[in-house]
Amino acid sequence: MHNSEKILALSTQIDNIQTPITPQQKMAIDTKTLFAYGNVVYLQHQGECYLLRRTRNGKLILTK
Repeated sequence: MHNSEKILALSTQIDNIQTPITPQQKMAIDTKTLFAYGNVVYLQHQGECYLLRRTRNGKLILTK
C-alpha cells in the first residue's frame, strides 16, 4: 500500500467504521492523522516536494 493510500484509509476511518468517499465529496484529512508519526509531513504536488511542519504553537508552515 502506498503512503497516499494509507493516508486515505486512515482519513476515512471514523470510530473503526470505513466510510467510502465519492469523487463528488470534498475530503478533509484531520491533522491528527497527518501528524500521527511526528511534526513533519512531506507532500508531493505536481512533481515538487513540499514540507508541511507543525510548530510548537500548533501552527502549520508549508515550505518548498
